[in-house]
Amino acid sequence: MTGDLVVVGPIYPYRGGIAHHTAQLADQLAAGHSVRVNSFRSLYPQWLFPGRSQLEAGESPSAQVPTDYRLIPWWPPSWGQVGRDWAEHKPDRVILQWWITFMAPMTAWLVRRAHQLGLPVIVVCHNVLPHERGGLDVKLARWALGRADVLIVHSATDQQLARSLFPGKDVRSVPFPQSVGLPPNTWSRARAREALEADQRLILFFGFVRPYKGLRDLIEAMPAVLQDGAATLLVVGEIWQGRQEYARLVEQRGVGDHVRFVDRYVSSDETAMYFAAADLVVMPYRHATTSAAVQLAFAFSVPVIATRTGSMAEAIDDGVTGFLVEPGDVAGLAGAIRRFFREGQAEAFRAAIADQRRRFSWSAVVDCVLQPVGGLNVAP
Repeated sequence: MTGDLVVVGPIYPYRGGIAHHTAQLADQLAAGHSVRVNSFRSLYPQWLFPGRSQLEAGESPSAQVPTDYRLIPWWPPSWGQVGRDWAEHKPDRVILQWWITFMAPMTAWLVRRAHQLGLPVIVVCHNVLPHERGGLDVKLARWALGRADVLIVHSATDQQLARSLFPGKDVRSVPFPQSVGLPPNTWSRARAREALEADQRLILFFGFVRPYKGLRDLIEAMPAVLQDGAATLLVVGEIWQGRQEYARLVEQRGVGDHVRFVDRYVSSDETAMYFAAADLVVMPYRHATTSAAVQLAFAFSVPVIATRTGSMAEAIDDGVTGFLVEPGDVAGLAGAIRRFFREGQAEAFRAAIADQRRRFSWSAVVDCVLQPVGGLNVAP
């Protein structure tokens, strides 16, 4: 297949993992195909986004492909503009990003319009259902995704869920790919730790802070971790809910001198600094499907301790590139962190991460997207 492709999703100047994924997906597809991106003029209404800003500050890597910014999820005339663009340019297939059921009406309409034009639709599902689910989420997902020709997921858990929701659907699973196109990392470990004034073992929790990510469990584990010596937990990411609750928990557990919050979205250069300085990334999620943070850590060769949930349980080779524990098991989490430092596993884990990079290649994602599509599931 050598024809035109259209990718639909948020992209720079929007911030976050989905926007970065859209840019990288478009760039990877553009290596052998003509690619355009349909992105958003507005992404979320303010009531749905509790963060301080939806946009990146300053410059950021983005797709090197033509991009238009027309879509507004709650404004159907903008959907029609994109549909007319497809009718004019006649792409060979449409690749949609899916991560939140708020996008269901727009997604359902775009799938139907693509089929009216005879275009196959591949949906890349970052979460088949949201992390924090409401009563209508299953119905909305079925409405939006039910007529897509192919669903691509990044974990066996989501593949099983998708097949249960959409019997007979072509559901393809491919590991979440490792970040590419990161800015040159000018941060050595020594320089990064000096900049952060870090003279202790450094544990990193990275990304938007939301209840399902289990930061409470990690704070609860810190007193046990500190029994083996000084350590700092560095929480880097905008806290969407519970700022005061986390502060109170830190005080109650007596770890105020060992927990530092960077309560904001950080730039790409700062991200490189934090990962360069970290001994270990910890992801104590209570539940999850896919998380880009694992692959971000691996891109910087940092070992990960995470819970056995979603794609994390598949991405981390337990005892080789990190450790896995059960969700909500504070004692198990503390034990894994203590074991990592006691056994001096850092160098061996970093070497194993480098050896396994091919498992998380973008070429596998591109192949999955471009595989032949069966009979079109065209809406009447």
